[in-house]
Order: sequence, then structure tokens, then C-alpha cells
Amino acid sequence: MGLSLSLALPHGSRHVPQGRGRMSGLNLANAREIDVPNHRLILLASLALLASVQCHSVAAQTMAPMPSMTHDTPMPGMAHDAPMPPKTAAPAGKPAPSHPAVSPTESASVPGGANAIIQVNEAPVPMADPNRGIPMPGDTMADNDIYYQVLFDRLEYVKAPGGSGLAWDMLAWVGRDLNRLWVKSEGTRLYGNTEDARAEALWGHAFAPFWDWQLGVRQDFGNGPPRTWGAFGVQGLAPYWFDIEATAYLGSSGRAAARVRATYDIRFTQRLLLTPEFEANAYSKADEARGIGSGVSEFKLGLRLRYEIRRQFAPYLGVVWGKKLGNTADFARAAGERTTDKQIVAGVRIWF
Repeated sequence: MGLSLSLALPHGSRHVPQGRGRMSGLNLANAREIDVPNHRLILLASLALLASVQCHSVAAQTMAPMPSMTHDTPMPGMAHDAPMPPKTAAPAGKPAPSHPAVSPTESASVPGGANAIIQVNEAPVPMADPNRGIPMPGDTMADNDIYYQVLFDRLEYVKAPGGSGLAWDMLAWVGRDLNRLWVKSEGTRLYGNTEDARAEALWGHAFAPFWDWQLGVRQDFGNGPPRTWGAFGVQGLAPYWFDIEATAYLGSSGRAAARVRATYDIRFTQRLLLTPEFEANAYSKADEARGIGSGVSEFKLGLRLRYEIRRQFAPYLGVVWGKKLGNTADFARAAGERTTDKQIVAGVRIWF
């Protein structure tokens, strides 16, 4: 094994070949001008080449076939001459599912190789409609049941100049979300007499969110002869959470009346509330027997501070200021009554 080294190899910046890079012949003069390589470099190159040859020879010896690993050697439990187990037939009632056969040529011709998606001419599995839920009857959902409520919005003790008494403002309803039967009653009992008391029975129908039409009858009792009215009005929750009631009444002898009431809850905490209240009444004709004049007869302003021990039970303290106007005030003066009424009230708000 010989190692040939070219004499024209560069060895630094001092090497300048004769004849402008062409060597016409190897003579002694040219050989003297060429730097002789270092003997250590030649020795290292020879050792590296020898080590490479030795590695190739060792690898060839390790790849020799092992005598115990031939293709003809049988493995235990894997005899080639053992009979195959008999084929079991599929149950007659459950035929095996058939799939369209795909030839190897078809899969090989698909561009993209093994990662390509093979198009199969089959209808996709239909997806369920996301807008359709589980069918559930109305009784199960409880969306059309009959409900009821009884509310004593004001059940209070009244302290007024010259005496004391009781006052109430009650409503009850029963029905469904759209149609309900309402019963309302309001009145004051002072100085041992029932004053300005009324009761109403109304049918209510929801015509908008938070708003009801109401149609029914009203009965006045207390001082003077009783009066019966036909009633039509609306009640609901106005913007900014104002509770509004507005009702028109038609009575006998061409009498007409109107009543407006508004309340608002100011929450200081989840349980402590301040409720201002405004109420006004007007009549088209005077009713001297009941001490009512035509026009706006009276209005009231109230302010009650309540604490809800429970949502169903809330005691309160408050003040009420009332004023009689027009002919109604004249009738009160003639009867020796006050036209302005100031009251201190304490009571409880209950519902169930």
C-alpha cells in the first residue's frame, strides 16, 4: 500500500510554482524550491488510514450469519406443517358489514402518498340539528302552571293629629303568566271610622314584558253611600324600575274617575330600602255625599324605610303627607275636617 503526495501542494504564502503554475517536469532544481512536508503529518495520515481499514474488516466479520438464526430453523409453537383452525361462519341474523374494496393500484395512484385522503363515494352521516333539543312537554317544564301571591304592601299603624288608626294596601292574584285574576283593597280607618276604602276585582292580561292590561270592577265603601265603578287600566314596571298603576273608572250618572300611583325602591343594601310613593285621584263630577269634589281631589306623598329580615317579611317606618284640593277641600272645611294630613306610620310588609 503506497501513499502518493503531490509536490505541487501549497504550504503557505511562500510557495511560488515555477512556470506560472505549470510544472513541465520534475527536476532537481524544482524539487529544491518546493517545501518538503513535515514527517509528523505524514505519519498521522498513515495511522488514520490504517485505523479505517481495520474498522471495515471488523464490521464485515460481525455481519456473518449466526448458525442458530437461519430461516429454516423452526420456532417453538410455530410449526409450519400444523393444520389451520377451521373457519367459523358468521351468525345468520347478523351479516358482516360490507365495505367497498380499494385496489392497491388505486391507493398507490393517489397523490400525496400514505398521508393522502381517499375519496369514497358514500353519503356522509347526517348531523343532528343543533336547534332541536330533547322534546319535553309543557307540564314537565312547568312553564304554564297556575301560580298565586298575596301581598300586604302596607299593613301599618297610623299616628295622626287628633287620633290614631290603621291603614292597609293589599293585593292578591292567581293565574298563569299571561292571564291572572287580581283582587285589590286599600283604605284607612281613623278616629273609629273607615275612610276612603275601596276594593277591586280585575282580570289582567300581559301585553308586553312587565306590563298588564286590567279590566274589572271597583267598589267604594266607607263614609257616605257605596259606589260601583267599571275599571280599565294598566300596571307594570316602567324604565328605571318605577312601579306604575294608572286606572280609569266609569260610574253611574255619567261619573268618571282616574287614579295614578307610582313607587320606587332605593336600595342602600340588599335588605335596607327606602320607598317613596306618590298617589293622586281625580273625578269628573262632584259627589257631595262622599265629600268628593270635581277635578283633582287629593294627592299623597309617602316615604317608608324598610328592612327585609326575609324577602317575605319586612318591617318599616315612614311618614305620609296628604293634601285635599279644590271642591274636596271645601267639603272638608264645611265638615270640620283638616285639608292637610300628616301621619307617622309603622308597619310591616308581608307576602306569601
